[in-house]
Amino acid sequence: PPGRPRLKEGPKKPPKKFRNVHVSFKKKQAVIDSFDEMGMAAALLKHFPHLRGPPLDTTRKKIYTWLKQRAHIKIAVWVHSMRKDGVPVTPQMIQIIPLETAIDVGLDECTFVARDGDAALATFSARVAQVVRDNDIDVIYNTDQTGVNYEYLPPKTLNARGDNTVWIKCGGKSKDRATAIVMADSTGKKYPLFLVLKTPASKMKAVVQKNLTLRQGFGKQLWKDVEPLQNRFQCRIYGNPTAWWNSLIGVDFLRYHFADRPDLATKKVFLLWDDFSAHFTDEVVACAAELNVVLEKIPPRFTWMCQPADVAWIRPMKSQLRKMWIDSIRRQVKNSKSQNSTFKLQAPKRPTLVQWITDAWFGLSEAIITNGFAEYKIVHQDEAVDETVETTVPADILSELVANSAVDDTIDPTDDIESTTNHEL
Repeated sequence: PPGRPRLKEGPKKPPKKFRNVHVSFKKKQAVIDSFDEMGMAAALLKHFPHLRGPPLDTTRKKIYTWLKQRAHIKIAVWVHSMRKDGVPVTPQMIQIIPLETAIDVGLDECTFVARDGDAALATFSARVAQVVRDNDIDVIYNTDQTGVNYEYLPPKTLNARGDNTVWIKCGGKSKDRATAIVMADSTGKKYPLFLVLKTPASKMKAVVQKNLTLRQGFGKQLWKDVEPLQNRFQCRIYGNPTAWWNSLIGVDFLRYHFADRPDLATKKVFLLWDDFSAHFTDEVVACAAELNVVLEKIPPRFTWMCQPADVAWIRPMKSQLRKMWIDSIRRQVKNSKSQNSTFKLQAPKRPTLVQWITDAWFGLSEAIITNGFAEYKIVHQDEAVDETVETTVPADILSELVANSAVDDTIDPTDDIESTTNHEL
């Protein structure tokens, strides 16, 4: 018969031994309780009776590490127990339980606060105010880049050991990404987006240079499809193999937004952005000086408190994008069911993805934009506004996906929390 002959001789594939097994939080908590009650030797004998020699010494060292993390393990076990009982864990509950745990280990509520972030915000706010006074700044700008991922059903699932593989049918890739560069100012005005999409680079250096110079990184044929999208959605679209920001895009970004203003020679503008290497290359800094733009670095590690985009803009924007993706899944399931065809999840096409991102960005209200700048105590704000609506995948969509063979088997969620590492919680 055609094909590769079957080899009957030789050893069969050995069974899995599960030597590198991750210890669950529940198991860690049980070991810690035994250590507190009986000591190290008895705890090892009770929970790891099969270990001898070096593996036993390694486990002993691991337990001492767990003892330092007992408070974190306690929180993880609590989350697991709540989810196992079907109780939803809200963000407010996640805030309250760590506070109670901190008090149990001897910390008071005043100590268990983000003092470093508050100090960084105070220092940065003073710095911003000083720059505004020294340069007679009227409007503050902030720009930030954020990855936009659209995912299919996950190709990997958290199942109990030994379960059969769960296969998922999807239209090609399991995940793809784009980068959205957003900019707004302290008056609440939003500016056109810069989008960076993935596109392979040519193997010919001359063609690569021509694409960068004439077509913003895209090839000749692809540019015919991309260029009309810029005019249609009022944005700028670039392409590179990583779908991420670089210094060339940074220079184009500054020229696009600030080169044609009427008071270029007499009035400075103030731009806040991340302390990111591509933001402060020699070319970008020289371009900013030429355009009379004052660049200010957001303190590294404190963008979550000091950057307006991270404080107020990105979360509602991502929530709206998530809603659009879930609505797309719902429509695909419905169409497949009505046509009585095999379901296959499809990615959004390039025009759809660009439309989603631009709609989500320009759909943000002026109040959301000014919320981010209000943290600096420079922009007056009467009342904070939170228009974020978290969107999750409804149960009916999941059941339809299973019914239409998007998932070939039932996913076992028993060990989902236990399969998560400490730093992920």
